[in-house]
Amino acid sequence: MKKFQKIAYIILVAIIVVLFYVIYVNASKNNQVDQKQKTLTEIEWIESKIINLCNTMNNISFENYKLEVKMEEQESKTSNSQKGQSSEGDSQGGSEGGKSGNGESSDQNSSTEASGGDTNTSSKEEVKKFELIHQNVLTASDEINWDNVKSEVETIYTSIPSITLDLYQVNLNQEDILGFNKEYDNLTKAVKEENKKDTLTQLVTLYDYIPKFVKNVNEDVVYQVAIQTKAHILKAYSKLEDKDWAGIQSDVQNAIDAFNQLLATTGIDNSKQYSVNKSYVMLNELQNAVQMQEESVFLIKYKNLLEELNNI
Repeated sequence: MKKFQKIAYIILVAIIVVLFYVIYVNASKNNQVDQKQKTLTEIEWIESKIINLCNTMNNISFENYKLEVKMEEQESKTSNSQKGQSSEGDSQGGSEGGKSGNGESSDQNSSTEASGGDTNTSSKEEVKKFELIHQNVLTASDEINWDNVKSEVETIYTSIPSITLDLYQVNLNQEDILGFNKEYDNLTKAVKEENKKDTLTQLVTLYDYIPKFVKNVNEDVVYQVAIQTKAHILKAYSKLEDKDWAGIQSDVQNAIDAFNQLLATTGIDNSKQYSVNKSYVMLNELQNAVQMQEESVFLIKYKNLLEELNNI
């Protein structure tokens, strides 16, 4: 009897150990998935910030309109009214005038009304006027708002330590993480000096790390290819400053070659298939703009292409 109790006890202990192990493994997997999802969200955030900073160098915005507030002077008028003499005084004046018989009563009343009439005064005050302004490539200003760029770069610094820690948590390459942080320091230096060319170069160098990070936290091939394609497009965009059309042509071709992977990929979600097809057409249109060697045409097609790639 004791033998059976001992065996049952051992079996019970074994079951408990197995259950705890299964729970531990599942919890670890869930934590790992949660950590990867958190890190992916941070990577997507920093990726969008880099692209926005790149676009700022040519005052490109994905929003077609911006709300602008202007202060304008507006003239306002105020009316002041003074009361005449009391009715009692008027009646007394009328009776005295009647006694004197000189007919001055009506004249005095007329004078009182004239002096007691309305008087208008004008003044100027500042009022806010809200206006929707078009934000297009062809109408964009050539002047860079470096104060906004510097503020944005410094603000991102506050998030770098937590992002770095999460990148380590998902076992990304340590050299890539350190390299990204070093290049961000170089970006800060270029922005402080208000050097457009160096700023674009550093932003593109930073973006080159994004495909490496994404590959380790997101298994979606479509998304990986979209990020890699954008990396090549940004390289081409950064070379506009030097009018390096040969280099731009090479980068755009690399973008097309990278994107071609999706044309042979099966099982793409229907909600993304349209954007994939449209992006491919727009990539080839961008190549046509390079052959024209027209900067404005390139920037328009670059902007529209990036917007579409963001939908993938």
